[in-house]
Amino acid sequence: MLTLEKCRRILEAGGKKYSDENVKKLREKLYSLAGVVTDVKALENEKLEE
Repeated sequence: MLTLEKCRRILEAGGKKYSDENVKKLREKLYSLAGVVTDVKALENEKLEE
């Protein structure tokens, strides 16, 4: 898992500032999205193997 500081550096690279709470929420959402992407890719791979 990325540290909050690493997430903050990435998020704030564009010049916008985020509170600690917003960084935490965004990190959680991004990890959830990554989980969905991983699941979809696994399903696609299963279909290709059939």
